[in-house]
Amino acid sequence: MVPSSRWFPTTLQDRAAWFQNFNTQFASLHIALGFTAGDATTVSDDNDMMQFIAEAAVAVDAFSDAMRTFRKQVTEGTAGGPVPTVPGYTSPGTPADVGAGIYERLDNLVKRIRLSPTYNEEEGALLGIVPVSPSGPVIEDVPPKIKAAAYPGSQVQVKFIKGDSSGVVIETKLDNSETWNSVGNYSNSPVFLNIPTNPENLPRAVQVRARYLEHNTPVGQYSDIVVLSTLPAA
Repeated sequence: MVPSSRWFPTTLQDRAAWFQNFNTQFASLHIALGFTAGDATTVSDDNDMMQFIAEAAVAVDAFSDAMRTFRKQVTEGTAGGPVPTVPGYTSPGTPADVGAGIYERLDNLVKRIRLSPTYNEEEGALLGIVPVSPSGPVIEDVPPKIKAAAYPGSQVQVKFIKGDSSGVVIETKLDNSETWNSVGNYSNSPVFLNIPTNPENLPRAVQVRARYLEHNTPVGQYSDIVVLSTLPAA
């Protein structure tokens, strides 16, 4: 999982810079907020790993570019020219190992911070955890609202409002099925679904639900389920 983009940056380098500030501020504020030295140590260790990952990513990209240049020189260059030099790679200092789930630990910690009796928005601003639009709904917290209607030819129209999301993933259950099946990711409303007909060409019961998408990844809660019957072609 990734924390909400309303307060957590979206690029690795920006996240590393954010984490460095969060670590510094949390080290000063954790006692007043009711947290332990162990909590501060966990944040510090996770921050060390984030800084390493960000620095390593830059080093790896630079090495990859250098290797690409070297490969072209040594394979496609003019014979008799200067001898290409194999590029070197210098890794940043490796931090102590940490468990998987840095972002999940951070998200849970931020939720605990906001519930602290002594927490205020001034501290939130210092920590960088105040949502950019605090009055607006966060897609992880609010289910999408959908409407569905049956159209002739066993089509089902689904309408939704994507808001700040990337769209919705729509799932259906047909007749007495116990299994939900994804019918696709959609960024624009309305959507027309072609429901397979049965051998008897009779109406089929259809249940429809949806979840928001963030960069094609389903997030948050499911919508209410809409139930309807198809209208097969005559």
